[in-house]
Amino acid sequence: MSIEASMILPNGEVDSISLPEDEESRLRQLQDLVGGYIEVVALPGERHMVINENGKDGPHMINHTATTIAHEAEAIMPTDYIAGVAVILPAEVLQ
Repeated sequence: MSIEASMILPNGEVDSISLPEDEESRLRQLQDLVGGYIEVVALPGERHMVINENGKDGPHMINHTATTIAHEAEAIMPTDYIAGVAVILPAEVLQ
């Protein structure tokens, strides 16, 4: 069995993905997807957005779609933005 999530690429493409049930495997896959240590951004509706904790260090691409979602949720400051890949998943997955 797997956990359904949405992956938002910096180019705006959104893909449905499956994450493993096993916590260690799931963390490893999330780190691989976002390209580093994860940072969790709380969203309404019992959802979380997982991003790269250091996504703005060095060259990066702004993820306008993920940034819009985070701004609408008032989850980040109005002047802040999301860089790189973002994954949206149910909040209970990260409990």
